[in-house]
Amino acid sequence: MRHNRHLGTALALASLVGLTTTACFGPVGNSAGGGGQSVVFSNTGGALAEVFKQNAYAELSAKGITVSEESPNNEAKLTAMVQGGKPTWDVFYSTPYTAMGKCGTLFEKIDYTKIDTTGLDKAQLSDCGVPVLNSYFVLVYNKDKYGANPPTSWADFYDPVKFPGTRGIMNSPKDAGMETALLASGTPGDQLYPLDYDKAFATLDKIRPNVRFYDTGAQQTQGLQSGEIDMMLAWPGRAYDAAKSGAHLGVVYDKPLKYYDVLTIVKGAQHRDQAYALINALIGAKNQQAIVDRLPYGATNSQIPRSSNPDIDAFVADDAKAKGTIVVRDNDWWAKNLDDATRRWTKWVNG
Repeated sequence: MRHNRHLGTALALASLVGLTTTACFGPVGNSAGGGGQSVVFSNTGGALAEVFKQNAYAELSAKGITVSEESPNNEAKLTAMVQGGKPTWDVFYSTPYTAMGKCGTLFEKIDYTKIDTTGLDKAQLSDCGVPVLNSYFVLVYNKDKYGANPPTSWADFYDPVKFPGTRGIMNSPKDAGMETALLASGTPGDQLYPLDYDKAFATLDKIRPNVRFYDTGAQQTQGLQSGEIDMMLAWPGRAYDAAKSGAHLGVVYDKPLKYYDVLTIVKGAQHRDQAYALINALIGAKNQQAIVDRLPYGATNSQIPRSSNPDIDAFVADDAKAKGTIVVRDNDWWAKNLDDATRRWTKWVNG
Protein backbone atom coordinates (compact mmCIF):
# COMPACT_ATOMS: atom_id res chain seq x y z
CA MET A 1 0.00 0.00 0.00
CA ARG A 2 1.30 3.40 -0.89
CA HIS A 3 1.17 6.28 1.55
CA ASN A 4 0.78 9.89 0.48
CA ARG A 5 0.98 13.23 2.16
CA HIS A 6 -2.61 13.02 3.38
CA LEU A 7 -2.05 9.83 5.35
CA GLY A 8 -0.74 11.58 8.44
CA THR A 9 -3.90 13.67 8.73
CA ALA A 10 -6.11 10.65 8.32
CA LEU A 11 -4.24 8.65 10.94
CA ALA A 12 -4.21 11.56 13.38
CA LEU A 13 -7.98 11.93 13.02
CA ALA A 14 -8.42 8.20 13.52
CA SER A 15 -6.41 8.37 16.72
CA LEU A 16 -8.39 11.31 17.99
CA VAL A 17 -11.63 9.40 17.72
CA GLY A 18 -10.08 6.51 19.62
CA LEU A 19 -9.00 4.05 16.93
CA THR A 20 -5.94 2.83 18.84
CA THR A 21 -4.72 -0.68 19.36
CA THR A 22 -5.18 -1.77 22.96
CA ALA A 23 -3.86 -4.86 24.72
CA CYS A 24 -3.87 -5.91 28.36
CA PHE A 25 -1.26 -8.04 30.09
CA GLY A 26 -1.14 -9.52 33.57
CA PRO A 27 -3.83 -10.29 36.15
CA VAL A 28 -7.02 -8.30 36.33
CA GLY A 29 -6.66 -5.50 38.85
CA ASN A 30 -8.81 -2.74 40.23
CA SER A 31 -8.40 0.13 37.77
CA ALA A 32 -10.64 2.64 39.48
CA GLY A 33 -9.04 5.76 40.91
CA GLY A 34 -5.44 6.30 41.88
CA GLY A 35 -5.11 3.14 43.99
CA GLY A 36 -5.85 0.55 41.29
CA GLN A 37 -3.29 -2.11 40.50
CA SER A 38 -3.25 -1.24 36.80
CA VAL A 39 -1.40 1.14 34.52
CA VAL A 40 -1.94 2.23 30.91
CA PHE A 41 1.13 2.66 28.73
CA SER A 42 0.98 4.44 25.36
CA ASN A 43 3.94 3.46 23.19
CA THR A 44 5.05 2.81 19.62
CA GLY A 45 4.02 -0.85 19.50
CA GLY A 46 5.87 -3.38 17.37
CA ALA A 47 8.77 -5.60 18.40
CA LEU A 48 9.86 -3.19 21.15
CA ALA A 49 6.45 -3.54 22.80
CA GLU A 50 6.84 -7.32 22.60
CA VAL A 51 10.09 -7.03 24.55
CA PHE A 52 8.31 -4.88 27.12
CA LYS A 53 5.48 -7.42 27.38
CA GLN A 54 7.74 -10.41 27.91
CA ASN A 55 9.97 -8.71 30.47
CA ALA A 56 8.79 -5.51 32.18
CA TYR A 57 5.08 -6.35 32.05
CA ALA A 58 5.75 -9.90 33.22
CA GLU A 59 7.75 -8.53 36.14
CA LEU A 60 4.85 -6.30 37.15
CA SER A 61 2.34 -9.10 36.65
CA ALA A 62 4.17 -11.11 39.29
CA LYS A 63 3.57 -8.17 41.62
CA GLY A 64 -0.15 -8.03 40.80
CA ILE A 65 -0.01 -5.01 38.48
CA THR A 66 -1.79 -5.14 35.14
CA VAL A 67 -0.32 -3.25 32.17
CA SER A 68 -2.71 -2.10 29.47
CA GLU A 69 -1.03 -0.94 26.29
CA GLU A 70 -2.18 1.43 23.54
CA SER A 71 -0.39 2.38 20.35
CA PRO A 72 0.57 4.41 18.51
CA ASN A 73 1.58 7.03 21.05
CA ASN A 74 -0.30 9.89 19.41
CA GLU A 75 0.50 13.29 20.92
CA ALA A 76 -2.66 14.91 19.55
CA LYS A 77 -4.78 12.36 21.40
CA LEU A 78 -2.67 12.82 24.53
CA THR A 79 -3.18 16.59 24.38
CA ALA A 80 -6.95 16.17 24.04
CA MET A 81 -6.99 13.78 27.00
CA VAL A 82 -5.03 16.09 29.26
CA GLN A 83 -7.02 19.15 28.27
CA GLY A 84 -10.23 17.20 28.95
CA GLY A 85 -9.03 16.61 32.52
CA LYS A 86 -9.40 12.81 32.58
CA PRO A 87 -6.53 11.12 30.75
CA THR A 88 -6.82 7.36 30.41
CA TRP A 89 -3.09 6.96 29.71
CA ASP A 90 -0.62 6.93 32.59
CA VAL A 91 2.81 6.50 30.98
CA PHE A 92 3.66 7.94 27.55
CA TYR A 93 6.62 6.95 25.40
CA SER A 94 8.10 10.21 24.17
CA THR A 95 11.01 12.15 22.75
CA PRO A 96 13.24 13.93 25.29
CA TYR A 97 12.56 17.36 23.88
CA THR A 98 8.77 16.86 23.95
CA ALA A 99 9.14 15.89 27.60
CA MET A 100 11.19 19.05 28.16
CA GLY A 101 8.94 21.38 26.18
CA LYS A 102 5.64 20.04 27.57
CA CYS A 103 6.83 19.47 31.14
CA GLY A 104 4.10 20.57 33.52
CA THR A 105 1.50 20.86 30.75
CA LEU A 106 1.27 17.37 29.24
CA PHE A 107 3.54 15.61 31.73
CA GLU A 108 4.03 15.38 35.47
CA LYS A 109 7.38 16.24 37.00
CA ILE A 110 9.25 13.08 37.90
CA ASP A 111 9.86 12.35 41.58
CA TYR A 112 13.32 10.86 41.27
CA THR A 113 13.19 9.49 44.81
CA LYS A 114 10.86 6.87 43.25
CA ILE A 115 13.16 6.05 40.30
CA ASP A 116 16.17 3.72 40.38
CA THR A 117 18.66 5.73 38.31
CA THR A 118 21.48 3.19 38.64
CA GLY A 119 23.49 3.14 35.42
CA LEU A 120 21.54 5.96 33.77
CA ASP A 121 23.27 8.84 32.02
CA LYS A 122 22.48 11.79 34.27
CA ALA A 123 22.70 14.13 31.26
CA GLN A 124 19.66 12.33 29.80
CA LEU A 125 17.50 12.83 32.89
CA SER A 126 15.05 15.74 32.74
CA ASP A 127 12.32 17.07 34.97
CA CYS A 128 9.65 15.09 33.11
CA GLY A 129 11.52 12.37 31.17
CA VAL A 130 13.40 9.20 32.11
CA PRO A 131 15.58 7.68 29.34
CA VAL A 132 14.60 4.18 28.16
CA LEU A 133 16.85 3.46 25.14
CA ASN A 134 19.55 4.92 22.90
CA SER A 135 19.59 4.77 19.12
CA TYR A 136 20.59 6.41 15.83
CA PHE A 137 18.81 7.48 12.68
CA VAL A 138 20.45 5.61 9.80
CA LEU A 139 20.15 5.30 6.03
CA VAL A 140 19.00 1.89 4.81
CA TYR A 141 18.64 0.86 1.19
CA ASN A 142 17.44 -2.00 -1.01
CA LYS A 143 20.51 -3.98 -2.07
CA ASP A 144 18.65 -5.48 -5.02
CA LYS A 145 17.89 -2.01 -6.37
CA TYR A 146 21.39 -0.57 -6.24
CA GLY A 147 23.56 -3.65 -6.68
CA ALA A 148 27.25 -2.82 -7.06
CA ASN A 149 26.63 0.95 -6.83
CA PRO A 150 24.99 1.47 -3.44
CA PRO A 151 24.54 4.79 -1.66
CA THR A 152 27.27 5.58 0.85
CA SER A 153 26.24 8.94 2.34
CA TRP A 154 23.38 11.27 3.20
CA ALA A 155 24.34 13.21 0.07
CA ASP A 156 23.42 10.11 -1.96
CA PHE A 157 20.05 9.89 -0.21
CA TYR A 158 19.28 13.41 -1.42
CA ASP A 159 20.57 12.82 -4.97
CA PRO A 160 17.76 11.23 -7.03
CA VAL A 161 19.69 11.74 -10.29
CA LYS A 162 22.68 9.62 -9.33
CA PHE A 163 20.55 7.32 -7.18
CA PRO A 164 17.00 7.17 -8.58
CA GLY A 165 14.26 5.52 -6.57
CA THR A 166 11.69 6.10 -3.86
CA ARG A 167 12.65 7.57 -0.48
CA GLY A 168 10.92 6.90 2.80
CA ILE A 169 10.78 9.54 5.53
CA MET A 170 8.64 9.71 8.64
CA ASN A 171 6.14 12.53 8.37
CA SER A 172 7.47 14.52 11.29
CA PRO A 173 10.21 17.11 11.72
CA LYS A 174 11.53 15.16 14.71
CA ASP A 175 12.59 12.21 12.58
CA ALA A 176 15.72 13.89 11.22
CA GLY A 177 14.68 14.93 7.72
CA MET A 178 15.92 18.46 8.21
CA GLU A 179 19.08 17.46 10.04
CA THR A 180 20.15 14.84 7.51
CA ALA A 181 19.37 17.27 4.67
CA LEU A 182 21.77 19.76 6.24
CA LEU A 183 24.42 17.08 6.71
CA ALA A 184 23.97 16.12 3.04
CA SER A 185 24.47 19.73 1.99
CA GLY A 186 27.76 20.00 3.83
CA THR A 187 26.83 21.48 7.20
CA PRO A 188 29.23 20.07 9.84
CA GLY A 189 27.57 17.88 12.44
CA ASP A 190 28.61 20.16 15.29
CA GLN A 191 27.13 23.21 13.53
CA LEU A 192 23.60 21.96 12.78
CA TYR A 193 21.85 24.13 15.36
CA PRO A 194 20.03 26.36 15.03
CA LEU A 195 18.68 24.56 11.97
CA ASP A 196 18.94 26.51 8.74
CA TYR A 197 15.41 25.89 7.46
CA ASP A 198 15.95 27.42 4.02
CA LYS A 199 19.03 25.32 3.36
CA ALA A 200 17.40 22.17 4.70
CA PHE A 201 14.24 22.50 2.61
CA ALA A 202 16.22 23.38 -0.50
CA THR A 203 17.92 20.00 -0.13
CA LEU A 204 14.67 18.21 0.71
CA ASP A 205 13.10 19.73 -2.41
CA LYS A 206 15.45 17.60 -4.51
CA ILE A 207 13.70 14.40 -3.45
CA ARG A 208 10.17 15.73 -2.89
CA PRO A 209 8.68 13.93 -5.95
CA ASN A 210 10.30 10.68 -4.80
CA VAL A 211 9.20 10.71 -1.15
CA ARG A 212 6.71 8.44 0.58
CA PHE A 213 5.73 9.72 4.02
CA TYR A 214 5.08 7.40 6.94
CA ASP A 215 3.36 7.96 10.26
CA THR A 216 4.11 4.77 12.21
CA GLY A 217 7.01 2.42 12.60
CA ALA A 218 4.87 -0.43 11.25
CA GLN A 219 4.54 1.47 7.97
CA GLN A 220 8.33 1.80 7.80
CA THR A 221 8.70 -1.96 8.04
CA GLN A 222 5.95 -2.59 5.51
CA GLY A 223 7.45 -0.16 3.01
CA LEU A 224 10.84 -1.87 3.22
CA GLN A 225 9.40 -5.38 3.12
CA SER A 226 7.21 -4.70 0.10
CA GLY A 227 10.01 -3.11 -1.91
CA GLU A 228 8.00 0.10 -2.24
CA ILE A 229 10.90 2.04 -0.72
CA ASP A 230 14.41 2.00 -2.19
CA MET A 231 16.05 4.13 0.52
CA MET A 232 14.77 5.09 3.94
CA LEU A 233 15.71 7.44 6.74
CA ALA A 234 14.94 4.76 9.27
CA TRP A 235 14.53 3.76 12.84
CA PRO A 236 17.00 0.84 13.04
CA GLY A 237 14.56 -1.41 14.89
CA ARG A 238 12.00 -1.17 12.10
CA ALA A 239 14.64 -1.77 9.43
CA TYR A 240 15.83 -4.81 11.35
CA ASP A 241 12.25 -6.13 11.47
CA ALA A 242 12.06 -5.84 7.68
CA ALA A 243 15.41 -7.59 7.23
CA LYS A 244 14.30 -10.46 9.47
CA SER A 245 11.26 -10.84 7.21
CA GLY A 246 13.40 -11.13 4.09
CA ALA A 247 14.08 -7.57 2.93
CA HIS A 248 17.57 -7.39 1.36
CA LEU A 249 18.84 -4.25 3.09
CA GLY A 250 22.13 -2.44 3.38
CA VAL A 251 22.95 0.14 6.05
CA VAL A 252 24.94 3.36 5.64
CA TYR A 253 26.58 4.92 8.68
CA ASP A 254 27.30 8.39 7.33
CA LYS A 255 27.27 10.75 10.31
CA PRO A 256 24.53 8.79 12.12
CA LEU A 257 22.33 11.04 14.25
CA LYS A 258 22.14 9.86 17.84
CA TYR A 259 18.89 10.09 19.73
CA TYR A 260 17.27 8.61 22.80
CA ASP A 261 13.68 8.03 23.91
CA VAL A 262 12.13 8.73 27.29
CA LEU A 263 9.29 7.65 29.52
CA THR A 264 6.92 10.26 30.92
CA ILE A 265 4.01 10.31 33.35
CA VAL A 266 0.91 11.87 31.86
CA LYS A 267 -0.38 15.03 33.54
CA GLY A 268 -3.28 13.98 35.76
CA ALA A 269 -2.44 10.26 35.47
CA GLN A 270 -4.85 8.15 37.52
CA HIS A 271 -2.32 5.47 38.54
CA ARG A 272 0.86 7.25 39.50
CA ASP A 273 2.29 4.65 41.87
CA GLN A 274 1.86 2.02 39.18
CA ALA A 275 3.35 4.42 36.61
CA TYR A 276 6.55 4.63 38.67
CA ALA A 277 6.57 0.84 39.00
CA LEU A 278 6.28 0.50 35.22
CA ILE A 279 9.07 3.00 34.54
CA ASN A 280 11.39 1.18 36.96
CA ALA A 281 10.59 -2.14 35.29
CA LEU A 282 11.26 -0.70 31.82
CA ILE A 283 14.65 0.76 32.78
CA GLY A 284 15.54 -2.23 34.93
CA ALA A 285 18.35 -4.63 34.03
CA LYS A 286 16.12 -7.48 32.81
CA ASN A 287 14.15 -5.39 30.34
CA GLN A 288 17.18 -3.37 29.23
CA GLN A 289 19.17 -6.53 28.51
CA ALA A 290 16.24 -7.95 26.54
CA ILE A 291 16.08 -4.79 24.41
CA VAL A 292 19.71 -5.03 23.27
CA ASP A 293 19.53 -8.82 22.86
CA ARG A 294 16.45 -8.64 20.63
CA LEU A 295 16.69 -5.30 18.82
CA PRO A 296 19.35 -2.95 17.37
CA TYR A 297 19.12 -0.41 20.18
CA GLY A 298 21.45 0.60 22.96
CA ALA A 299 20.50 0.25 26.59
CA THR A 300 19.97 3.40 28.59
CA ASN A 301 21.59 1.54 31.49
CA SER A 302 25.37 1.71 31.04
CA GLN A 303 25.80 -1.56 32.94
CA ILE A 304 24.12 -3.54 30.15
CA PRO A 305 26.47 -4.96 27.47
CA ARG A 306 25.58 -4.60 23.78
CA SER A 307 24.29 -7.53 21.77
CA SER A 308 26.73 -10.13 20.43
CA ASN A 309 24.30 -11.10 17.65
CA PRO A 310 25.89 -10.03 14.31
CA ASP A 311 22.48 -9.68 12.62
CA ILE A 312 21.43 -7.17 15.25
CA ASP A 313 24.81 -5.47 15.37
CA ALA A 314 24.60 -4.79 11.61
CA PHE A 315 21.92 -2.19 12.36
CA VAL A 316 23.65 -0.60 15.36
CA ALA A 317 25.74 2.51 14.74
CA ASP A 318 28.87 3.18 16.74
CA ASP A 319 32.10 5.15 16.54
CA ALA A 320 33.90 2.34 14.72
CA LYS A 321 31.33 2.14 11.92
CA ALA A 322 30.48 5.80 11.51
CA LYS A 323 31.71 7.57 8.37
CA GLY A 324 32.66 10.81 9.99
CA THR A 325 31.69 11.62 13.54
CA ILE A 326 28.47 10.61 15.23
CA VAL A 327 26.13 13.61 15.44
CA VAL A 328 24.36 14.23 18.74
CA ARG A 329 20.94 15.83 18.60
CA ASP A 330 20.42 19.12 20.46
CA ASN A 331 17.34 18.38 22.55
CA ASP A 332 17.33 21.81 24.19
CA TRP A 333 16.99 23.41 20.75
CA TRP A 334 14.19 21.04 19.79
CA ALA A 335 12.34 21.65 23.06
CA LYS A 336 12.25 25.38 22.30
CA ASN A 337 11.61 25.14 18.57
CA LEU A 338 9.45 22.03 18.02
CA ASP A 339 6.23 23.94 17.31
CA ASP A 340 7.90 26.23 14.78
CA ALA A 341 9.75 23.33 13.15
CA THR A 342 6.50 21.39 12.92
CA ARG A 343 4.71 24.27 11.20
CA ARG A 344 7.52 24.61 8.67
CA TRP A 345 7.69 20.86 8.07
CA THR A 346 3.91 20.59 7.58
CA LYS A 347 3.96 23.48 5.13
CA TRP A 348 6.71 21.78 3.13
CA VAL A 349 4.94 18.40 3.10
CA ASN A 350 1.63 19.90 2.01
CA GLY A 351 3.07 22.60 -0.26
